[in-house]
Amino acid sequence: MEEDGESGVVETSSLGDRCGLLRPVAVARLLERRLAGELSTAHVRLVATSLGVSVRTVWRWLARAQETGSPLPAARARFEVTDEVVEVLADCGGNVKRAHEELVRREYGSSGKPPGLMTLHDAIRRDLTPGFMAGLREGVPAARGLDPAFKRPAVFRNQVWEGDHKQAPLRVVMPDGARVRVWVTWFEDRATSMVMGWAVTAGSAHRGSVLAALRSAVLCEDPYGPAGGLPALVRIDAGADFVSRTVRAAFGALDVPVEVVRSARLKGGVERLNRTAVSRFFADLPGYTKAPLYDHRRRAGEGDPPLTFEAFVGLLRDWVHDHNTGRTVARTGMTPLAAWQADATPVRCIGPADLRAYMLESDGRPRKITSHGVDFHGRSYMPLDGVGRIGTRVWVRWMPHHAHEVDLYTVSGNRYLGRAVLADEASEAVRRRVLRARDERDVSLRRALKRSAVRRRTKYEAVTEAGPPRRATVMTGREAAAELAQQAPGRRVRRASGPGYRPRTPPAPGWAVPDPSDSTEDTP
Repeated sequence: MEEDGESGVVETSSLGDRCGLLRPVAVARLLERRLAGELSTAHVRLVATSLGVSVRTVWRWLARAQETGSPLPAARARFEVTDEVVEVLADCGGNVKRAHEELVRREYGSSGKPPGLMTLHDAIRRDLTPGFMAGLREGVPAARGLDPAFKRPAVFRNQVWEGDHKQAPLRVVMPDGARVRVWVTWFEDRATSMVMGWAVTAGSAHRGSVLAALRSAVLCEDPYGPAGGLPALVRIDAGADFVSRTVRAAFGALDVPVEVVRSARLKGGVERLNRTAVSRFFADLPGYTKAPLYDHRRRAGEGDPPLTFEAFVGLLRDWVHDHNTGRTVARTGMTPLAAWQADATPVRCIGPADLRAYMLESDGRPRKITSHGVDFHGRSYMPLDGVGRIGTRVWVRWMPHHAHEVDLYTVSGNRYLGRAVLADEASEAVRRRVLRARDERDVSLRRALKRSAVRRRTKYEAVTEAGPPRRATVMTGREAAAELAQQAPGRRVRRASGPGYRPRTPPAPGWAVPDPSDSTEDTP
């Protein structure tokens, strides 16, 4: 080892590496000087001092370069990793020890002498990358995990969303006492790290989970806002739920392109969110299935009472709120919500009613409203607006895995009729609503019928002399004035000028009234 005035200790191996790198360049310069007749011992001594070798060694390098015509040092005879060696490694799953045994069995090598185990290790370390060896052991995804990646370009809010499922590593208690796993489905804004929307599903996630999370992400109204709107692109993986026909149709109807990636690293934002949720949220909950082990059977906290499903949803809501409003992202220097609100990019909003229509599924079969409601999948659904609609042909559309209610649209005109609930499970409020709609319809119908009966009833005039009956006619104001004028030809009939007309009342006693005959008229 040698002492260095600035850094302290410098290993001799670093000097050897530097000599090996600079040797071809230095020898090439010396050859040029020799051809030009300028080479001297001073030049050779300068190179030797710079590379840390003797002058004699530099003269030997120069003689060999002049003899071979190349400044490069002579290549040592060493074992090389060939295609056959790679095939043996692949057959052995990347196990170098097994590959060496196979090469010995095949007597692979020069003159039938196979390489030693350490020689094979050195050759693999020199000729094959760690990523290539990881690929031989675990496959291409493992090899890609050791590849450098470009930094993604900066984006604006709602320009790119990333969505994914995450199974919570714990079990919760359902109302019936069963303990089940839960899945969290969420969407994250790539520009601000804002959790736009989420949904929790007991048991296993499905396409309904994706639609519910998307609905909470898009809506800007309470309790989902203020962040929301339609994204310009959604990046998801190739999971069956995300690429299902219903989900793709919902994205297409909203004019939102979908990019399906084949590797988790291509949607790194939501994958980091999954890992953050495990370390900062799930790990602190009772019943965490990856808690430290006391021994090979007992785990820390396994005796704690588990959470109920409702309590888990409430805690997740609080954690997401704290994630969006209380954690500063190093990339933006702000909280996700502050970064989202500071961005001036326009937001495309959509109403809740229109959003629900985009996220419904349909089988394309028309059905009729009967006295028992609408028959669908072996169940009877009572329309909330089905009074007087028996026989109407409708389309049934529903939210996946939400069998308690469906939406009805008329076949003729595709007009929305409202929702229909399970007839056997309808609440008293729903029953009162349907019966109240029926009573209001009856009141309006009776009123219309009574008015019609009055209009169609024949009326006769009252008479005082014998004769045929005469129908009573309704006389207009103009007709009455004309008839009065015929009965009194010299008398002027004064008509009311409007509904506010009031006749003149006589003056009070004691008032002096002018004589009309004394009035004079102005003459031109």
